[in-house]
Amino acid sequence: MSLSVGIVGLPNAGKSTLFNALVARRLAETAARPFTTIEPHEAIVSVPDKNLEELSRLISPEETVHANVTFIDIAGLVRGAHKGEGLGNQFLAKIREVDAIIHVVRAFSDPNVSHQHATHEPGTLEQIGEDIEIVNLELELGEIKGKPMIYVLNVSEADLTQRSKIENLVGKVKEKYGEALIISAKIEEDLMDLNAVERRDYLRELGVFESGLEKLIKKSYELLELITFYTIKGGKEVHAWSIKKGSSAYESAGVVHTDFAKGFIKAEVISVNDLLESGGWHAAKEKGKVRLEGKDYIVLDKDVIEFKVAS
Repeated sequence: MSLSVGIVGLPNAGKSTLFNALVARRLAETAARPFTTIEPHEAIVSVPDKNLEELSRLISPEETVHANVTFIDIAGLVRGAHKGEGLGNQFLAKIREVDAIIHVVRAFSDPNVSHQHATHEPGTLEQIGEDIEIVNLELELGEIKGKPMIYVLNVSEADLTQRSKIENLVGKVKEKYGEALIISAKIEEDLMDLNAVERRDYLRELGVFESGLEKLIKKSYELLELITFYTIKGGKEVHAWSIKKGSSAYESAGVVHTDFAKGFIKAEVISVNDLLESGGWHAAKEKGKVRLEGKDYIVLDKDVIEFKVAS
């Protein structure tokens, strides 16, 4: 699916730092000054998927392919962006092209990082609310309405350990503005230099058991109303595919290959949990777990599908 999520916010909110962590490499220059990002960066990011990992262990394929989400790092908006201030027209045009929005909001205090519009102490609930409203107003005036959005509150490492404080902050933002989650973009970027075991241990020291980044990628996937189905190609490839919720077997076949849709005969379908519990495709068939479905079947999240097509 060629759907994308745009990362927006005021200058120095932490957008590019978050983007760096998302792509697991420092594509975007980051600095404590406005407009570090001018041309938007774009990256395709794999969606964490434990079911796919278990399926891959079961099948032992030559290749495992994750579903993905495209993220676009868009330069900071400022007051008057809809009038062209701070290259606003250019940036708003990029935001119009995306399918969903991650609104990064500065929720940390750092005297070394400038804030263009501060009327309160940066990082306080009052300034967070003001920052949100500045960007939302510019989006509205730029006639960008109705796109699904999640607010990402970018906190410091010290704040990340204060659970009651950040839970209260998230609750206030959700109550007034909509879906929100907490991330320390700098921590997530620092984690890029660690291996999997070191990342896990570091997060546990902070009292965190899932990376904020993983939560955000999954939430972005939900924001786009995507679900995942899997295909197994002759034991050589296990592939996770993205489709819009409510897609039919016929439409899903076309995502895999246009010829699959053209020659669609039927689909053999099983839930990934049933397949994993059965220990393999043939065992699942013997247990009656694999069912035949026609082209109008509405694919469910985590279905494993083998398409039968005319040659």
